[in-house]
Amino acid sequence: MKFNELLNRAAAVIPAYRQIVFKTIIIAFCAGGSPGRISNVFRKFALLLTGDATVRKFYNFLNSGKLPWDALWGFLAGIMGDPTVAGRLLVGLDDTTYGKTGKEIAGCASHFDHAAKQNSSKWIFGHCRVLAGLLLFGHGRWACLPFAQKLYMPLPKTVKSSAKLPHAEWLKTKSGIGAELVIRLALRFKRPVLIVCDSWFGTKPLLEEVRAKIAFAVHILSRLRISAILYEMPVFVPGKRGRRSKFGKQLATVKVLSAQLLQSARSAMIHIYGKNRKVEFAELICMSKAFGCQVKVVFVYYKGFAFPLITTDITLTAEQMIEFYSARWKIESGFKEIKQDIGAIDSQCRKPLAVENHFDLCCFAMSLTWIYAFKLDHAPDRRHPGKRTGAFAFADIRRKISGELAGESILQGRCPEGLIPAVKFVCSSIFRWAS
Repeated sequence: MKFNELLNRAAAVIPAYRQIVFKTIIIAFCAGGSPGRISNVFRKFALLLTGDATVRKFYNFLNSGKLPWDALWGFLAGIMGDPTVAGRLLVGLDDTTYGKTGKEIAGCASHFDHAAKQNSSKWIFGHCRVLAGLLLFGHGRWACLPFAQKLYMPLPKTVKSSAKLPHAEWLKTKSGIGAELVIRLALRFKRPVLIVCDSWFGTKPLLEEVRAKIAFAVHILSRLRISAILYEMPVFVPGKRGRRSKFGKQLATVKVLSAQLLQSARSAMIHIYGKNRKVEFAELICMSKAFGCQVKVVFVYYKGFAFPLITTDITLTAEQMIEFYSARWKIESGFKEIKQDIGAIDSQCRKPLAVENHFDLCCFAMSLTWIYAFKLDHAPDRRHPGKRTGAFAFADIRRKISGELAGESILQGRCPEGLIPAVKFVCSSIFRWAS
């Protein structure tokens, strides 16, 4: 299926008078090389591709509170096929922060940037968003499809810890928003869920919140905190009076435990970071005080360093845990793609509805691009092959879409036949920026 056909099917769920603007914006995000500023979209794409699009239609579209987002995401969920991996819905969960410049921008606040460089400020004024995406494998690589997002506003400075917040206030924290997004995806796809996240989101309150709203099995796979307290499995003693022990003997610290298990480590070839690699690891089933249940812990050894993983789904093999958690990095690279390539960071919107609609359009364009790539018979050609991996990149998909749109007659009915060759040449020049 060609991208233009896929886009036309997606636009069919939108009222007819808004389809032109919707398709123009999505094409500009997916194929255009310029940042995703709406002014650039209108100036370079609207009049060229859809002659009856106007500035007023563009901004009325962005500021609309009646866009059928539920129907749009439902369309993507319906055409993507089976979204599960090993019988589970892999949901990547993380947050991202990006700066904004200007006055009276809705949703802006001062956020602590834990990923700031050494010579940069630890605080950034802008937006912070929590995003949940589907981790899918296709054509030899993993990808993250951003299916749900929500703006996060920092808690008042008087709140020192979110652990003792009332439930209604806890739902406004990053963990509470993350639980809401996972619930949204689980209810849409109705599949068992494995939440793949870092140690920040890998907490018991988030897991309990999702399990309280979902009838399907829900588990977490995250990095094990270095301060975690682990116990042996409880031993039943016949004839002993009183309640059975929930925990056994306390194990050593995570650092000491990783050194002890190094003696029993084994190796296997696992697909991580774009290719099959030889990985050395050791595993252990024990009890976790943080989760209050039985967990599986895996230590991955690399150049004298032990990377600990933990999951509440003990049916997962150690190899699956390592591969699934390595796929979590795709949500990090997805942040770069959605902010830099698609242009979410360059939004000039000010009003709340426009700000949210612009970021949702960026997420939709990115998810549609990945679904298009996975439906291809062959993977897109890699323009710059690397030594570490031969997997195609997101820019390769955009370049393929650009060439496809420039090569087909998308101007039929909007342009005189004699001018179509000339306009196609202009299209190819514009679309070439996607690389």
